[in-house]
Amino acid sequence: MHNPRVRTFLTVLALMLSLAACGGDEEITSGGASEKPETSEGETSVTETAMGVQPACDLADEADVEAAYAEDVPPGFPGGGGHDEDGLQYQSDNCGWEVEDGLDVTLAVSVAEDYPDGELVCPELDSFGEVGTPVSELGDGASWVIDGVDPNEGTLRVCLDDLNFDIDVESPDGSRDPDTLRAQSVALAGVVLANLGG
Repeated sequence: MHNPRVRTFLTVLALMLSLAACGGDEEITSGGASEKPETSEGETSVTETAMGVQPACDLADEADVEAAYAEDVPPGFPGGGGHDEDGLQYQSDNCGWEVEDGLDVTLAVSVAEDYPDGELVCPELDSFGEVGTPVSELGDGASWVIDGVDPNEGTLRVCLDDLNFDIDVESPDGSRDPDTLRAQSVALAGVVLANLGG
């Protein structure tokens, strides 16, 4: 009494609906640097969803960046990053502000779960043989290094008890000397610390 063609069509339809309900093309991962060392733009590390830690773009906005670097910037764009420093692989939740052919600032925040074995590490800051120097204004866990190849780039790292954050800055037009880059990055780091409640 049952038409075999109708039964086959209904079976195929049910299977298609079942597959659609399982989700589209999104990749499901459990996070962690060992499983996904690099994160594409628009994705974030576990930092964004870690209990009590705000996403990087909530820790500073374009007005904060403009005040620190004395230059207009567009709204920050969220993203994620994979890092490999002397064999230590970890992830970060990022927020970036980029002016075409001009200032480029990235705030990268990492928590314990972003590091191997879920242990928060403070990597020593260096760049092509240039070792980071302490930034006493921000406490014992802060350091700054100018890029060992390009003096128009620098990184400020702040290591805290429950997270680390980097501010990477590039001023390709050469309008800022290394001391200015450092001072402006320290100013932005102060905003981030204030928004963290530190």
